[in-house]
Amino acid sequence: MTQRGSPLRRTMSQMDYETLKKTPDISSIPPLQRFGFAKRRINEIYEKFKDFLEDLEGFIGASYIKGQGDLNGEHLDTHNMLSQICNIVEIIGRDHMKVAFFGRTSNGKSTVINSMLRDQILPSGIGHTTNCFLSITGVDVEEPYLLRPDSPDRKNAQTIKRLSHSLSKECLDPNAIVRLYWPKTKCALIRDEVVLVDSPGIDMSPDVDGWIDTHCLDADVFVLVANSESTLMHSEKNFFRRVNAKLSQPNIFILNNRWDCSAGEDVATRDEVRSQHQDRTVEFIVDELGLMTRQEADQKVFFISAKEALKFRLNQTADLAKGWEDRYKEFEDFENKFEQCLSASAINTKFHAHALRGRDIANSLNESLQKIETQSDRYRKECIEERQRKEKQLEFVVRESEAIKHHFKKKIESVGSHVENIVSEALREEILRLSNTVDSFSYPFQKDYINKYKNELESHLEEHLGRNLMDRCHNRISRVYDDIKSEMCGRVKQLSDIQESPLVGPSQPDLELQNSFEPIYQIDCQSLFMGFQYQLTFQFSFGPTALARRFLGPRYSSFLQTLGETNAEAITAVSPGPSMAAGSTGRGAAAAVAVPSEENALLFIATRLLPVFSSKTALSATVVIGGIYQVVGWRVIAATGAVYVGLYGFERLKYTDRAMERRFKQQFCDYASIKLHDIVTYTGNCCSTQVQRDLSATLSRLLNSVNNGVATLKKQIAELNAEISRSKMVHDGSSNRVCEVSEFRDEISHFLRLFGT
Repeated sequence: MTQRGSPLRRTMSQMDYETLKKTPDISSIPPLQRFGFAKRRINEIYEKFKDFLEDLEGFIGASYIKGQGDLNGEHLDTHNMLSQICNIVEIIGRDHMKVAFFGRTSNGKSTVINSMLRDQILPSGIGHTTNCFLSITGVDVEEPYLLRPDSPDRKNAQTIKRLSHSLSKECLDPNAIVRLYWPKTKCALIRDEVVLVDSPGIDMSPDVDGWIDTHCLDADVFVLVANSESTLMHSEKNFFRRVNAKLSQPNIFILNNRWDCSAGEDVATRDEVRSQHQDRTVEFIVDELGLMTRQEADQKVFFISAKEALKFRLNQTADLAKGWEDRYKEFEDFENKFEQCLSASAINTKFHAHALRGRDIANSLNESLQKIETQSDRYRKECIEERQRKEKQLEFVVRESEAIKHHFKKKIESVGSHVENIVSEALREEILRLSNTVDSFSYPFQKDYINKYKNELESHLEEHLGRNLMDRCHNRISRVYDDIKSEMCGRVKQLSDIQESPLVGPSQPDLELQNSFEPIYQIDCQSLFMGFQYQLTFQFSFGPTALARRFLGPRYSSFLQTLGETNAEAITAVSPGPSMAAGSTGRGAAAAVAVPSEENALLFIATRLLPVFSSKTALSATVVIGGIYQVVGWRVIAATGAVYVGLYGFERLKYTDRAMERRFKQQFCDYASIKLHDIVTYTGNCCSTQVQRDLSATLSRLLNSVNNGVATLKKQIAELNAEISRSKMVHDGSSNRVCEVSEFRDEISHFLRLFGT
């Protein structure tokens, strides 16, 4: 008889993975290879998904938008998802199909495993042989090796008999496990990530629960090897009761080994015994454990001879008992059903939960990314609308600020002209009242301290002029000034409100309205009247100068005065003395310049006119005087001279300090009127310049505040452009990633459908 099962397994194990991946139906794939295919497929899916999550995490970090938590994926815990996927990938990489063999001592557990491995690998024999747990794992090595539980060093595989045999002096603790790593090339069963675990007899240790917790919780299939010479024992049933209590729906196969003992029995007896074992076993599985239906349980109970199967596979068929072919076929039937059950169970237990978890993550991601996609598109549109609104604001503000600038520049010029007129008019009125202002000055007048008196009078006039100008002009100028300033602030405030620029404190228009302004009306009288020349010496009303001024006119008087000055350079109106010293120390003291006196005029007549009488006209003058003398006589002339002298004396006696003060004030008033008339236009222009300068500065500050708002608007527009670009990137990126997540979800769903998990 040829060995069955292995040629197909070898053929399928050599199939290309890409070919298997395109297979729409896994029924063509051998059962045990389905697990490897499923493992590789789900691992490939999760590796791709892990790369996707890493990319998504970087994408979310790079596309951060301040204040937009939903767009930033703050509700997505991508780091936690990535950690879960990495853990799943690691677990999948470690997962394998695990089969645990249990039974009473000497029931042939090791022989069954050797038969399935088609080689005498594990120690077997009569009596209590296996003293500890043994696991067999296929590896890509040429020589087998084992690892003791107490050492990481590789040991020769031949030492397994010495370590695990109960008769050996080096035998280990029953709960320990020796791991045997066998080359995959020497055994087809363990090529497809199958791990077989042999155990000591369950009747040899009371710590069955410890065995289950340590070695069986991750088992996909349990194989109970029973002795067909007896029915199920209490220890065997009790073991599976405990397994069923700790694991949910464990997969169980029950092998009634040593069925070759029935070879000497007649067919009827053999069938009765088989039926008895079958019924009791199925009843235990269905009624007591409740693991499956009776029809399913019938497919999980087999009657075999592991020893005969091993001999056949080792080509030792000389002493096989009668009917061994049927028993071998049933052993192969067990192997086929075992492989199908093991593959389906392992795929379900190892990958089903991971696949569902991956699908849940994909669904959550898909929903979140769709939400980000929708919100980013809406946010982008909102930013575009906001940008358009701010661009219109910017255009309006720039246009309006230019209009305000030109409008108020012209208005400020007009206000300047108006202020100049107000101040000039007020100053002219003050000049008309100048004599009253000068007369109101009260200060002791002493001719020796005239310069000090003059300085005080100038200060008095300066104070009164400044105060009176302010009283006359302040209200009118303030009204005009406040009106244009309020208008400027109102126009700019409207622009500030349109800009919607955030303000920490009051706006610039409000600050400007709080500022007050008052022009300076002060006139520097001391500098203005520095050239004032006063004449305080006595002047007779009927003196030559007065008579010349009265009868010959001011032209001759001026000519006479000039000639007098030329011949009286050393004569001054006031002798230098204490008055000059005092005057020189006063504020803005002015030099008193000498003017011709009455005596100077007489001196002029004596020195200049007498020679005239010696000319040709002297004779005519003498004749005229002689004629008068002949007419009136000397008495009249004497009387006239006496009256003239009396008038002179009278006027001279009346010329006191009081009269001298009045003359000084009159001269000062006349001089000041002339000088003030000269600066009327200048003073008005100065006040106008002050008002225009202040209003221009106010306008400049207001426009600067507008320009600051314009800069803010430009900055906001630039920020909105950046937000639009970033939100578009988020939208496009999330849209692309929605497609990727959908592909991943479809792959997971296809995996679940393909493997029926």
